[in-house]
Amino acid sequence: MAELVVPGVWWLHETRGSNVFAVERDDGGLTLVDTGFASSADGIVSELAAIAPGMEPSHILLTHGHVDHAGAAAELRRRYSARVVAGVAECDVDAQGRHLVREPMGRSHLVRRIRRRVARRAGVLPEVQVDVPLQGEQRIAGVLAVPVPGHTPGSYCYLLEGRGVAFVGDLVICHRDVLARAMTMTNFDDALYLQTLRDFAPRAPAVGCAGHGVPWREGFGDELRVLAALPRRSLLSPGGARDRVRRMRDFARAISRVRRAGSALSGEDRGGSLGGER
Repeated sequence: MAELVVPGVWWLHETRGSNVFAVERDDGGLTLVDTGFASSADGIVSELAAIAPGMEPSHILLTHGHVDHAGAAAELRRRYSARVVAGVAECDVDAQGRHLVREPMGRSHLVRRIRRRVARRAGVLPEVQVDVPLQGEQRIAGVLAVPVPGHTPGSYCYLLEGRGVAFVGDLVICHRDVLARAMTMTNFDDALYLQTLRDFAPRAPAVGCAGHGVPWREGFGDELRVLAALPRRSLLSPGGARDRVRRMRDFARAISRVRRAGSALSGEDRGGSLGGER
C-alpha cells in the first residue's frame, strides 16, 4: 500500500525505477509526479485505485526525461487521458508539431542511448508526448514548477508550497540520514548542475521527495543547503573510484527491483549504498 508522506501526498509502491508520488491537490484533483519504468504502469493504476478510489490523475509531472522516471508516462497518459508536463528542453518537436520526450543522457549512459534509439526505430518503445512543455517558472496542476537544469537540460523541481514539499527528481538522492548529489558522470552538465543546486537550495522546504531513496520528512532544506556548499570530491581521492563503482552497482540493483509495501524500511533503500556522492 502507498505510504503517506504528508496529508495528501503518497509515495507509491509496486513501482520500479524512480520514486512515484501522487498528490491530492487543493482543488480536489489528482496529480502524479514521475512514473518509473514502463513496467510500473499497472502498479501505479492499482495503487491509485486504492488510495483515491474513483479519481484519476489529470496531470503527470515529469522531473526529467530519463526512462526510469518517464517510462510509464505514455501508457498512463493513454489510460487516464492525463496531460503530461515536462521541461521544453527535454523534448524534440516532430513533423506534426508535437513535443516528444527525448532522453538526455549523462556520460555514463552511452550504451543505454544506443539501445533506446534502436528500440524507438523498431517501434517497441512508445514515445511520450508532452502536452505542457515548460519554460521558466510557472504554476501548473497545483504546484510551482521550477527549472533546475544540469542533470538534464530540462530538469524541473515541483514545489507544493502550501504543504512545504518539494519533488526534486534527481537533483539529489535521499538516503536515510544523508543527502547525496547525482554523480558527475550521470549529469548532462555537471558545472551547471552544481550551480543549479546552489541556486535552488535557499528555497527548498522542510520536506523533500527525491526520485531515488526515501522521502525526507523534516529538515530537507537545511540539509540541502549544507550539501550545496560542499565541493566535489576529487576522482583521485582515496577510495573515490571504488566508492563510485560500488554506488553505481548498488543503484542499478535498486532501480531494477519492484518496490513492495514495507520495502521502504529495508537497509538498501534506507542506507547509504544507493547511488550518488557527497
